Amino acid sequence: MTDNNVQHFIHLLDLYAKSKNWKLSNYADKIVNRNINFCEGKCPCAPERGFCPCSEHEKEIESAGTCHCNLFVKN
Repeated sequence: MTDNNVQHFIHLLDLYAKSKNWKLSNYADKIVNRNINFCEGKCPCAPERGFCPCSEHEKEIESAGTCHCNLFVKN
C-alpha cells in the first residue's frame, strides 16, 4: 500500500478517535503501517482479534487509558 493510503487511513482513524474524545498515539504511523503492510488490516498486536480497530479496543481504553496496540489513547 502506498504512503498516501497509509496517511488516509491514519486520517480516518484520527477522525474516529476525536469522535470518541481520544487521540492517536505518537506511534500511530508505525502501527498503521504495520497493520496495513504486514497484517492485512488485522490488529497488528493480536491478529486473532480481527480487523483494526478490534472489538476490544473501547473496553481497554476505558480501563487502561490506551488500547492493547497503543494506537488509541484516552485524552
